[in-house]
Amino acid sequence: MEINILIVDDEKSIRETLKVILSDLNYKVFTAEDGYEAIEILNNNIVDILITDLRMPRMDGIELMKNALEIDPFIETIFISAYADIKSAVKAVKMGAVDYIEKSFSNDELIFAIERAIEHRILKEENRNLKRRVECKYEYEGVVGKSEIMQKVFDIVNRVANSKASVLLTGESGVGKEVIAKLIHNLSCRRNNSFVVINCGAIPENLIEAELFGFEKGSFTGADHIQKGKFELANEGTLFLDEIGELPFQAQVKFLRALQEKQIYKIGSEKSINVDVRIIAATNKNLPEEVKNGSFREDLFYRLNVVNIEIPALRERKDDIPSLAEFFMEQYSDEYNKKIKYYDPVSIKYLIEYEWKGNVRELRNVIERSVLIAHAEEEFLLPEYLPREITGFTHSALSEERKEKTLSDYEKMIILSTLNRFNGNKTMTAKVLGIKRQTLYNKIKDYNIEEC
Repeated sequence: MEINILIVDDEKSIRETLKVILSDLNYKVFTAEDGYEAIEILNNNIVDILITDLRMPRMDGIELMKNALEIDPFIETIFISAYADIKSAVKAVKMGAVDYIEKSFSNDELIFAIERAIEHRILKEENRNLKRRVECKYEYEGVVGKSEIMQKVFDIVNRVANSKASVLLTGESGVGKEVIAKLIHNLSCRRNNSFVVINCGAIPENLIEAELFGFEKGSFTGADHIQKGKFELANEGTLFLDEIGELPFQAQVKFLRALQEKQIYKIGSEKSINVDVRIIAATNKNLPEEVKNGSFREDLFYRLNVVNIEIPALRERKDDIPSLAEFFMEQYSDEYNKKIKYYDPVSIKYLIEYEWKGNVRELRNVIERSVLIAHAEEEFLLPEYLPREITGFTHSALSEERKEKTLSDYEKMIILSTLNRFNGNKTMTAKVLGIKRQTLYNKIKDYNIEEC
């Protein structure tokens, strides 16, 4: 894993020396001469470790650490201190810094402190993931994902949300890139402002500039009014550019200029408009390949790819299928006024084994259709309600199999479904089913239900 380090010191010789040492160790290194420059870097990049002098003009190291933690609560701080500052350095460690080293430090001392900071960060990440598993917290601000790979996505989202850094979301169609983009926006300090979406692949090439930047009345045939563009509508909020790989080459030039200058010009106007916009882009294309073949600008790619978040395909996180299916079942059961509360375990088995080339979007559509065609009084989402391409059987064959089920079979199905819903948490299962915990244990034993 790549580790990004920010060195902050008002002495240029110290900054440059440390940069050389750490770059040779394959760390990516940023430098800043004071706290204000450091905050600008933190706002626009992901930094894992902050190495800062304790005493600096305008903003001292402790104040910088506080500001850094507001931007990224997962950053680890190492202080560089003169002998006279040792008491302050110890105080800083008590406030959350991972370590401090005296200014006469050796290379080995510095490397040891950094390795300790990395270990500390990894340990915190493992503890967060363990806590989520224990507490069965697999919904994160409405986004479902219990798998380890999605927990890592959530961790990156948490780290980047409050910065100004551009984010590039990559992954196959249907994996939920817009959902993650909304999550980033909702966790950021821009959450009370606009989240504006533009699909770069759905707008004709001759209209994309007008969509992005707006136009003045009379600027072209049919422009009979003043129109705000997406940049202006997203001011102080977030602009999400879906299918950024489809952005026409000429529009890429003007888009890059708007990002760099933080100004836009409406079509037909010579007056600039200042904009403060957080950019999140998404693509299912291989943009480095697009850059190589000349269809996507290299400078724009690097401008967008400050933080890359790869959203995994659903087939790569099958652990999430039961939770996602449950989420969609509850949503559409309420929407269509159905009584479905549980999954037949066989239905879950079919859903898990299916390939899901359309990813989460396809799963959602299948569950919506299944809930819609279910009998009005049915409480179970049965295999016969699933499409034939998923089960491999006709509805009539599955229906005949269902008729042979006994009351005990259905009780076992309810217990299994509820245990799966809460990832094996028996206390929550008993509470939801309205039975005592010991009664649940007895039934698990009677029905020979395997531990979740």
